[in-house]
Amino acid sequence: MKRVAIVGCGLRMLAFARALCESYAGTHEIIALMDIDAGKMAGFARAAGLQVPQYTDFDQLCAACHPELVLIGTVDAFHAEYLVRALDRKIGVICEKPLCINRLQCREILAARERNPEVFAVTSHNSRYRPVARTLKKLLAGGAIGRVLSLEYHETLDQVHGKSYFRRWNSRRALSNGLQLHKSSHHFDKMNYLLESHAVEVSASGALIAYGARAPHRFSGEHCHTCAHRQECPDAIEYDHDLFDSTLYTPDLCIWSPDIDIEDTFAASIRFANGVFASYSLCAYASYEGEVIHIQGDNGRIEARQLQYLSRTDDLHNQKAVPEESIRIFRFGSATPEEVPIERESGSHGGADKLLFAELFACPPAASLPTLQDGIYAVLTGASIVESIQQGRKISVMD
Repeated sequence: MKRVAIVGCGLRMLAFARALCESYAGTHEIIALMDIDAGKMAGFARAAGLQVPQYTDFDQLCAACHPELVLIGTVDAFHAEYLVRALDRKIGVICEKPLCINRLQCREILAARERNPEVFAVTSHNSRYRPVARTLKKLLAGGAIGRVLSLEYHETLDQVHGKSYFRRWNSRRALSNGLQLHKSSHHFDKMNYLLESHAVEVSASGALIAYGARAPHRFSGEHCHTCAHRQECPDAIEYDHDLFDSTLYTPDLCIWSPDIDIEDTFAASIRFANGVFASYSLCAYASYEGEVIHIQGDNGRIEARQLQYLSRTDDLHNQKAVPEESIRIFRFGSATPEEVPIERESGSHGGADKLLFAELFACPPAASLPTLQDGIYAVLTGASIVESIQQGRKISVMD
């Protein structure tokens, strides 16, 4: 039995905890939780059905419980700290994306990896496991469109999911470094995975348009649950008080706050090491959710759509949304595109989580898992896009 500790008791780690308890209880045992927010940690334990020791200090957890594997799901800015501390204690690590949020943290992680090359450590990028991504990978590997020349990737977040990032800590640059890291890093990992390369140069622009104090709005406050306008504001929400049983943080920050300092829309031109040129864009205030990917090769073009149309306004991750998934190949000289069957899966994130967990919690874990280096490449792309927006110039990713 692998002794597992969860560090950072957020929503994403609930999926990991439930998978371990329901599907991998014969090989893995959750033996402890750690979070600096004791109330939220207690709510997490109730939601996951866990009766295990709870700590607010990482060193105390390690000394008392001796974990063999830690799952890191803290606020993004602290991923690197706990990852490095775990590696130096020779404890295996699964770190939620993004691996970290800036270049300095990338260097710290690489140094820790060099000190501890034998310790298991991976990044839990799940987007490359989605059925559309896996089908695209097989098409490209099989030469379906020949040599890849360019790629276009457009990500849209609807006004339920998109707003959620601006109700939470994600909207503060110091904690997330923006959606370029928190949201887009696993898209950059997917692009690297599909192209078998990594970004070397980016040029980007972006802005805060739909949210924040400068966007058109009628009401504003600090938190929805304390706001004088909560009964009349159309953007007021109720959060899960049992899960977020906390005096430190609640996920109902005002989306019109002047403290929001990240972009809600951005676009980037990206040059890859293998010569492929790509464009990437994100819009966090769209009328539907999903992604459109176009890949141009010298023998044809692949167009993939993975969209979800909202069916319920309280469906944060679109689990009950109406899906649209398609992959088509457009051949030169043919007026009729080829429809490509998609290898679909069931479960959260289009079945991606089930496939990711199967590799993470295999004994031994699969060799094909996203590595720390994969995570760093994705972070460097996102961080470079932030730098390009802030500095108004082209950025060399690998500097």
